Amino acid sequence: MQLSDLTQAPIGLLSQHFTPEDGVASFAHTNALLRRPVPLPDVFAHFWTLDHTVILGMQDLRLPNLGSALQTLGDWHYFVRNSGGLGVISDAQVLNFSLFLPQRADLTIATAYGIMAATIQAALPEVTITAAEVVRSYCPGSFDLSIGGRKFAGLAQRRTSAGIAVMAYISVAGDQQARGRLMQHFYQAGDAAAATHFHFPDVDPSVMADLDVLSQLPLTVGLMQSRLVHALEAQGMRVDPLLLPTAITQPAYQAAFTAANSDMHARQHFTVKEEL
Repeated sequence: MQLSDLTQAPIGLLSQHFTPEDGVASFAHTNALLRRPVPLPDVFAHFWTLDHTVILGMQDLRLPNLGSALQTLGDWHYFVRNSGGLGVISDAQVLNFSLFLPQRADLTIATAYGIMAATIQAALPEVTITAAEVVRSYCPGSFDLSIGGRKFAGLAQRRTSAGIAVMAYISVAGDQQARGRLMQHFYQAGDAAAATHFHFPDVDPSVMADLDVLSQLPLTVGLMQSRLVHALEAQGMRVDPLLLPTAITQPAYQAAFTAANSDMHARQHFTVKEEL
């Protein structure tokens, strides 16, 4: 399925940057956009970056020694997103890219993932991308994206009655080995191997790498975002860059965002058990 099969109307674009102190707002916007509280295009894209933050999944709270795991993060900010799964790292050279799609019976989970993977592949015609789990990466999943066996991106998906969001975090540049070591130490300190009811990755930093290294292209977050926009246009989509920035200023959207932001902040009040 192509994006052009879903709509002939212009699609919207939203690009945002968040500071670590306001990191939960990134997911508050995702949650508000999923509700579609104001008229929005059938298909739109959300790009965002967030500095120096570890985004934990709700499953991470089940680590046997969560307190020790959190101590390994040092000066890194962290918060828990409102979904399952495991931790990922965000910094200025990691691009978060979400495609919002309409809720349709023929848009199965696999089909929606396929649309995202095809869009990222179209943005990088110089390389061959594989979509399959990369074992021992952090936040492994069935739709990890890799080049030559090394992961540079992971995909996730959220669905509501109002729509679908397919989300990708893309390690464009920077120091992916350092990111991998941080998550390796996080799970080791948290006694992940001792968990009985949940499976945590035995992270090997060498199975992941930055996209600029794997592709041998001089990529930056800005250049990768431009490539993705061009890939959307190449699929027959007309892009209106003002649709989304205008929509999120409307009172109904601002009310939905405020509620979503409050919910995200409330989720940060979790208990860390003291180890004896």
